[in-house]
Amino acid sequence: MERKKEMFFDWDEVNVQRVLTHLQQYSNYSESILNFVMDTLVHCTEFRMRKEFLKERYEHKLQELYAEYMKEEE
Repeated sequence: MERKKEMFFDWDEVNVQRVLTHLQQYSNYSESILNFVMDTLVHCTEFRMRKEFLKERYEHKLQELYAEYMKEEE
């Protein structure tokens, strides 16, 4: 059974009703379905964490640049 993120998620949020429906329809694949959903959640969470880290790093670098170039000449 081929699985795609769109089958179980609305963007990055789990659609519980879709997961339950697939678990009921394909009960012999329950473990595989749950593993897929969990692996996808971990992947998305890691992405969001790294994205936030880069945003913070970018903001910090941007503030340093402003401080360097916008200070008054003495």
